[in-house]
Amino acid sequence: MNDNNPNFKYFDTTADIGIEVESDNITDAFKNSAFGTLNLITDIEKIEKKITKEIVIESEDEYGLLYDWITELLILLDSENFMASEYNINIEKNSDEYILHGKISGDTYSTDKYSYKTEVKAITYHEMNIEKKDNTYKIKFILDL
Repeated sequence: MNDNNPNFKYFDTTADIGIEVESDNITDAFKNSAFGTLNLITDIEKIEKKITKEIVIESEDEYGLLYDWITELLILLDSENFMASEYNINIEKNSDEYILHGKISGDTYSTDKYSYKTEVKAITYHEMNIEKKDNTYKIKFILDL
């Protein structure tokens, strides 16, 4: 590439949205993070609970666990057209990792049956924050649309 005559240029884009969650415990904070994410795609409260899936996610810290949790939900939507609307999950910490496990329930997502709002491509680590203060968990993260 010739530095004096590059064949590309950069431009700014605003294809992101941030979500902030506040809950009494980390499990509810993760549930609300899922609701906030999937509600961008459709009206999550209208998704019927016809299918139940077991889920186990392990990560070295809370940040990785949140990233992997939201990513797993988006992968289930992309690969199986499955969208969860109920989360019976629990988060535990053992000596060297965090584990999210439980059951999620929902339905096969179809725009013929459920409304479509926008596409969520991925969660990012950019400006992600998880904070516990005075028995309240505050989570902040950004999604790539």
